[in-house]
Amino acid sequence: MLWLLSAIYLVLSVIITEFVTQTYAQRQLSAEQDVVKDRLSLVRSHLESAIFMDTYLADSLATVVTIDPKFATDNWNAIGAKLLSKAHFVRNVGIAPNNIISHTYPLKGNEKAIGFDFRTRPEQLRTVELARQIQGVYIAGPLELVQGGQAIIARFPIFADYPKNTRYWGGVSVVMDFQKLLEQSGIVNIDGAHVSLSKFDIANPQGKVFYGDPNIFANPDVEMKVKLPNGEWHLAAHYDINDAEHVQMTKASIRAMGATVSVLVYIVLLLLYRNYLIVHTASMQDELTSLPNRRSVMGLLQRLFEKNDSDQTFAILNIDLNGFKHVNDELGHEAGDELLKHVAKQLSNAVRSDDMVARIGGDEFVIVLQNVRKDTRIEVVASKVKQMTEAHTMSWGEHQVKPSLSVGYAIYDGSQTSIKDLLKQADSHMYQVKTRHKHGLDYSI
Repeated sequence: MLWLLSAIYLVLSVIITEFVTQTYAQRQLSAEQDVVKDRLSLVRSHLESAIFMDTYLADSLATVVTIDPKFATDNWNAIGAKLLSKAHFVRNVGIAPNNIISHTYPLKGNEKAIGFDFRTRPEQLRTVELARQIQGVYIAGPLELVQGGQAIIARFPIFADYPKNTRYWGGVSVVMDFQKLLEQSGIVNIDGAHVSLSKFDIANPQGKVFYGDPNIFANPDVEMKVKLPNGEWHLAAHYDINDAEHVQMTKASIRAMGATVSVLVYIVLLLLYRNYLIVHTASMQDELTSLPNRRSVMGLLQRLFEKNDSDQTFAILNIDLNGFKHVNDELGHEAGDELLKHVAKQLSNAVRSDDMVARIGGDEFVIVLQNVRKDTRIEVVASKVKQMTEAHTMSWGEHQVKPSLSVGYAIYDGSQTSIKDLLKQADSHMYQVKTRHKHGLDYSI
């Protein structure tokens, strides 16, 4: 039973510990997911504001070129320097009459761009044509640049007959450092999530992923829109907090604490159970002889009395020691105690293992014979028990004490209406036997 209870406790401890672990971890995950979501919102705001700011600064350059292309080309370096001084992510600007780059600022590092004809690079020509088509700024990219590197480019179409916009002059390109934009926005430093970006515009109505894992968009934990001129980016993220080292450490710590508490509680329960067994055993056991006591034997008799068996029954032997007071008076109470223990041992040896020998007080014992056939001659069994017990003397110093027993009995035959009646019958029979020996000394010392 103890092993079964221990196994049940172990299973419950594991279930409760894991439930607490997962509950606490889920709360921590939810809190950290909110933090990550706030960071992603900040990233979205940074991207949106940075692109809008630099794009609309560049819009002033497009306006100058539209009004007076010659003035713009003659004062290109001054105009370009002024724009770059106010912009955050613009790395260079250029103008392309008839879609051929004629001027760029700064020139250093961008020499390869001079003379570049967009018609030789279909992917870039397409973005120029899209700006011309919508007659406004178009955010292209990220694209690989002729002069090296990756950038997003704000394409501004220039028309010679503004505002009719029927005579296309060329374009202005404002090149923004894509990597720097990502780093400054904080998207590359997001902990606890994998992030992807896709763009939606006239050229990509279904969306095109240009940063991160495309699969994140299939089932994102969070998705936000980055509003851009004439289009938008979508930011999608998949949380990766559950596998984070600190989350795993938290789970391990809770499980370790749970295991420790479970062990401590188990030890306390085991000690309480052990204490209960000791107290229970003491309450059901005679302190001197270690035999079952009156409470124990009454419990057994009650169970047997309630059991209905047509073939087998039970019987009671009521045993009293003859002349026990004489032993106490002559040899002392210590000798009397030893005699009780000696008789208890011999009675236990004289019966079967499933029978119960109990001391119910003083020098009185009871034997409950279980699984007795109704035709059994109980007097023969009683005589045998008496003879086997009296055959063993007890040594006490120079004295040999031979025990003498008066044994009464009663067999349950269905006529007794209570245990009390059965005990009374056995007790009455025992006193009849004892009366026959009251004039003789039943101990030889």
